[in-house]
Amino acid sequence: MAHHYETIKYTRTKIKQAGKKYVSPSASQTEKDDALVLINNWRSAHSFPMQIIYVHLKKSAPENSIVAQRLKRIYSITQKLCRFPNMSLTSMQDIGGCRVIVNSIDEVYALVTKLKNSRMRHNRKEEYDYIKSPKPDGYRSYHLVLSYQSDRNASYNGLFIEIQIRTHLQHVWGTAVETMDTFTGDPIKIGQGSPENREFFRLVSKLFEQYEKNDYDINSVKDSAELHQLQDFSKTNDIIQKMKTIQRVADYVSSIDKKEQGYYVLRLNRKSSQLTINPFDKTQNEEATTYYDLAEKNRTQFDDIVLVSTTSFSNLQQAYPNYFTDVSEFVRLLEKMLN
Repeated sequence: MAHHYETIKYTRTKIKQAGKKYVSPSASQTEKDDALVLINNWRSAHSFPMQIIYVHLKKSAPENSIVAQRLKRIYSITQKLCRFPNMSLTSMQDIGGCRVIVNSIDEVYALVTKLKNSRMRHNRKEEYDYIKSPKPDGYRSYHLVLSYQSDRNASYNGLFIEIQIRTHLQHVWGTAVETMDTFTGDPIKIGQGSPENREFFRLVSKLFEQYEKNDYDINSVKDSAELHQLQDFSKTNDIIQKMKTIQRVADYVSSIDKKEQGYYVLRLNRKSSQLTINPFDKTQNEEATTYYDLAEKNRTQFDDIVLVSTTSFSNLQQAYPNYFTDVSEFVRLLEKMLN
């Protein structure tokens, strides 16, 4: 199994240096290109531990949940290195990430408990409960960071894989934020972006939280302060209109080879709203990774590129709807609340 996967070819010191070099304003293009080779190797090496943890999650997650995995985009990696100058490439915890979408908050905590009590040997590195304590921007989800541990494949030991467990409704909100970010270039997701957009999503998150805690009873939010604030908020209609436009313009490729299992390189061009999907067979991990590395290297400023793998195409759409710009559920629910 391991022979399909990239192994770490450089020392951690060299990888750290490559990360610093790649984001350094004084680095030449040649130096950046050389550094990118090391960064790509380090990123690709996370595929194997990520797959192992993904398989474990598939077995542990409730029946109707969605489980997906992804390698962090080079663009996102470099943005993070720039935002946190003290962070090194080797200490970044979410280069390899798995996402589980379940139906209720109870299911989130049940899965967390199950994972903690399972015979998984990987070490729990960090734990963040953003459901009990949402981020200031309204983000809600449960994060577990594992440090991979195995006797058989010890070369991957110590690589971090982040697991995000969230409810369907938390996912609908997160998707809307990412879609807005992807299409408008307004980086709300990383705590920046316009104050209007940030305030809008913060209020909606509060509203969704209340709705979820009250068993999805629409009447439970009718008198809430957040709802009145949204109704009075001058930008609410503009933002909803913008999201409807995004939904309409997303013109994605429909003639896709819907392979049951495999890898997909998604390229979303924000300027033309065109989504291109390159599918790979489940045995083609290496080919998919090479293609992804090259696509990232040649991306334009309008391109968002990601490599994801999942058991079926519909799961892909549900787990990463911001690439298919599916914000219809978000808009529908919000309008129902506002009216």
